[in-house]
Amino acid sequence: MTRLVLLFFSLLFIPVGAVAQAPAASPAGRYARIVVILPKPGQDSAFEAGYQRHLSWHRTHQDPWTWRGWSFVLGSRLDAFMDGTFGHELADFDHAVDPAGDGADNRANVEPYATFLSHGVYERIDTLGAGAPLPDASPWLALATFTLVPGQAAAFEGMVGAGKNAAAAGPRFTWYRLVRGGDSPTYLLLQPAASFGTAAGLLPHPVTGNARLGEVVREVVTEVIRYRPDMSYEPSP
Repeated sequence: MTRLVLLFFSLLFIPVGAVAQAPAASPAGRYARIVVILPKPGQDSAFEAGYQRHLSWHRTHQDPWTWRGWSFVLGSRLDAFMDGTFGHELADFDHAVDPAGDGADNRANVEPYATFLSHGVYERIDTLGAGAPLPDASPWLALATFTLVPGQAAAFEGMVGAGKNAAAAGPRFTWYRLVRGGDSPTYLLLQPAASFGTAAGLLPHPVTGNARLGEVVREVVTEVIRYRPDMSYEPSP
């Protein structure tokens, strides 16, 4: 979806004619690619217009993957943009639609107006979540990023699992674990909300208040992101 595709998947060059073989995402797939992009100063409108042109490239090439987009509206990455494709098996990423063409279109329409901050592959941990997996088209998401002390992943997951049934975050929440592409171990917690105020008031359950939290977690960053249907792509049925 971004120029980092060419770096991260440098061996993947398939022709447009192979689109039919590209695997579609499914709820059973646990893996996601998530990218964070920051528009350059004064280039917000140009970035959005260029990104929408880039989504048109995906539409024209009949990309079978859904790409969702969000704007950061609260937190340290205010005004940044996040996109991602979810519900994949790892093998799916070996069959993205025309990575070379995707990268070329991205360089023409997105890169002039934005800086790419991160690009990671994440695994959804269904045993720690509740309800139907997120993200979906919920209008708001409370996003919490947990960066752990090295070697404490098992302890952290044990804490989350122990507190799962006592969570009061709402009907659903989903956890993702960073697999590759950033500071590891890192976990993401997604909680849906119907409004900004609701999202802003959600606590990062089910670990908030655990007495051992400081022993295993180096940093917790909480943010609110707003879903952007106009900056998202759904494949045709």
